[in-house]
Amino acid sequence: MISTILLLGTVLSTVTGQIGNAAETVRRQLLTPVGRLFDGLLAPIDRVLDPVANVYNRLLGPYFGEMSGLQFGAIAVSLVALLTAGVWAPMVGPLLGGGLLRTLALASIWAIFAMGWDIQSGYTGYISFGHSALSGAAGYTTALLIVHVDPTLSFWMTASASVLAALVVGLVIALPSLRLQGPYFSLITFVAVLLFYRLTTAFDSLGGIPGFGEPDVFTWDPMMRYYYMVIPMLLVALALTFMARSNLGMILIAIRENESAVSAAGINPTKFKIWSFVLSSIPMGIGGVLLVGFTGNVDPNTFVIVDNSIEMIAIAVIGGMSSILGPLGGAFLFEILNHQILHGFSTPVRYLFLWIIVLFVLVFARDGLFRAIWHRLGSVRGDSE
Repeated sequence: MISTILLLGTVLSTVTGQIGNAAETVRRQLLTPVGRLFDGLLAPIDRVLDPVANVYNRLLGPYFGEMSGLQFGAIAVSLVALLTAGVWAPMVGPLLGGGLLRTLALASIWAIFAMGWDIQSGYTGYISFGHSALSGAAGYTTALLIVHVDPTLSFWMTASASVLAALVVGLVIALPSLRLQGPYFSLITFVAVLLFYRLTTAFDSLGGIPGFGEPDVFTWDPMMRYYYMVIPMLLVALALTFMARSNLGMILIAIRENESAVSAAGINPTKFKIWSFVLSSIPMGIGGVLLVGFTGNVDPNTFVIVDNSIEMIAIAVIGGMSSILGPLGGAFLFEILNHQILHGFSTPVRYLFLWIIVLFVLVFARDGLFRAIWHRLGSVRGDSE
């Protein structure tokens, strides 16, 4: 038995080494020449956009990070595309099987979830498998208030209470678990979401929340619903980017890189890890509220199941962890692939393809696709040789 285990370990080590060598060969022989070609093509564009980027860098760069000309152009084009999707998505949607605006609205919600997960796990290095419990707490709070308290409650009242509920659940998970190190934190968050799932399924089996009509603030009109989702997503991205670029973000990164050094500098890592979980709970609550408005119902398999937490991690990996904008881009790529490009396949087959993509990203672009693209754009300079 022991010899078999040793043999399997040797085989896995050999295969891993061969995959790593193949990935390095692809980077050196294929990606590097292609990158140089794109550098030559994009350098003039960078030169044109550089003056505008410099104005941004002087005014907002210290708060949200400086950009090159191409990076500024990429952000501007993406922002315009998101804000005008109500116009072009209905025309492009039929080419991708229809329902594109709905997919973009759903991607906005998952972008909030992934960014919320990233500001805690991506920045501190403490991987959480329990973030779906936070969005579930918000969703169930909204549903309980509408169904069992007063269906005429204003959106702002239910939304505020729901985000507060996500914050409370986040503190309940964070206070005991973030004093631990290594895999113990991840195990506790995993057990926490399983417990929350069992509680909600028990509540649901007892006739908990059978469903409810649309809240007054939301609409089933695809265009309006999209903007109800994308505008909060952009605001969350803006706020989290600001926080990530602040001293708090720097401390969180320092905790990830060397927690002992942070302690030696007189900074209490546990306090800042708890702050990161608190900061993460707020967008998770906002996303949970939006998901209620998107689906018009609450059930454990939509809000609380641990698969949701795994999907948040997959989205962050595809986009690039500890970057905020990486998970945002990863969410849109993941959802468009899932619901548009692969819509003709069954759910198990779609997720098989998606997890293969995650595997390839881990092997060939460990920092994430969008983060790699972002750094490539930043390395192209208009005055480059």
